[in-house]
Amino acid sequence: MEALTKKRCPGFPDLYDLEAVQKFFLQELQTGEDLIASGEYEEGIEHLSNAVVVCGSPQQLLAVIQQTLPPPLFQVLITRLPIASQRMSQAETASVDPLQGVPQLQDDDVE
Repeated sequence: MEALTKKRCPGFPDLYDLEAVQKFFLQELQTGEDLIASGEYEEGIEHLSNAVVVCGSPQQLLAVIQQTLPPPLFQVLITRLPIASQRMSQAETASVDPLQGVPQLQDDDVE
């Protein structure tokens, strides 16, 4: 199963590329479900949270997930959503600003 071998979360797609977002969403949802089914809860929740934050209807998706996950895992998912949202925002900012994270020279650095 290819989904189980790719445990680390891939970078978020360009959020303006709807096809890439849809592909990412489906991949993260499937990977999360597969990991949880195999007992790898932490990583599965990470992937599900990524799917939720890029979903066009996150409340509807959460309602479906709530029906399928045990309550303790669903609670963990809810607590991880702000982290996933922050990662998505950082990825979006990085795609807009190619120099993000690159040290900038300050006026007093130049002699």
